[in-house]
Amino acid sequence: MPHKITWGLLGPGRIAGKFINDLLFAADPSRPTTIEHKLVGIASNSNVKNAIRFKNDIINQESNTEIQCYGKYDDLLANDQIQVVYIATPNFNHFELCYKCLQAGKSVLMEKPFTINAKQTEILIELSRKKKLFLMEAFWTRFNPIYKDVYKLCFEESAIGEVVTITSQLSFLFDQSDPSMDRIYNPALGGGVLLDIGIYALSWPVGLLNHDRTLEFPEISSQATLSNTGVDVNTAVVLKYGSNKIGIANCSAFYENQNNHVVIYGTEGRIEVDLSYKPTHYWLYDGAGKLVKEKNTNQYGNGMYFEADHVGECLTKGLIESDWYTLEDTLTMAKILETVRKQNNVVYPGKIESTEI
Repeated sequence: MPHKITWGLLGPGRIAGKFINDLLFAADPSRPTTIEHKLVGIASNSNVKNAIRFKNDIINQESNTEIQCYGKYDDLLANDQIQVVYIATPNFNHFELCYKCLQAGKSVLMEKPFTINAKQTEILIELSRKKKLFLMEAFWTRFNPIYKDVYKLCFEESAIGEVVTITSQLSFLFDQSDPSMDRIYNPALGGGVLLDIGIYALSWPVGLLNHDRTLEFPEISSQATLSNTGVDVNTAVVLKYGSNKIGIANCSAFYENQNNHVVIYGTEGRIEVDLSYKPTHYWLYDGAGKLVKEKNTNQYGNGMYFEADHVGECLTKGLIESDWYTLEDTLTMAKILETVRKQNNVVYPGKIESTEI
């Protein structure tokens, strides 16, 4: 019999639709058969109608009586059937909601960016360990099979020698006049491209240049263009690990990338990856620039079920954190993001920076 994992959802919006559809319906035959995911609660703190609409229209489960809809987050947290909560709300209230979930005895998978600042991350990590509850950032890219293949090529097969430089980018055209772009341009929501998409670009140099987690926190230099609302809209970051490893990541709201997003340079070759956020294709070149291997994957759904299944496997094993994408990895990224914001004077309202509940 498969191990049943019961989920609750806070924030039934666009990203949640992609994740929950993957969680329940992605028909990838490689998915583990030892886990059965069940959604049993959906909550919108503004209006229960949002939760009902999500159930009926976004995941097409109108007739599923096992899924309860709530108009208050606290009502969902009172549901004893729920084992783990997926938080997919805007950035600004991640800390408060995660804290409440943990206090209510729920494990948590929380959308990136994990929190607004590193102190908030530290508090949540400490609380999850105290409560012995599973906690993980929903950094779905790190669970993508192409990312894992590239990791294996670099560090298990040494296919390009020593990895010394990584360039990574992710940019989209975010029109400020579009009301849906408020999440990007509103500082009260924790806006800016760094926290929204720059985190994907950063994940490659941060995850691969210090893959064994033995190097000190990187030296960081950055530059950003700010919008008229004070959030970053065009940002470049340089990371230096140790004496010879450099990562360069950039993100922008001014254009959409047309070329491969990621290039990993080693002393004996390079690897290129098509997309930094949802990789589907890589190319391996030798030191002379000759293509020696490539892989293109046909992924199911939105590619978010890999992280969901990992959470299920961790919970089945009784783990309170992932051994692949650890809480220390999350804290490191939080510190990097905060450093870049400070360097470029991106300031959020004190309310969302606060550690008070």
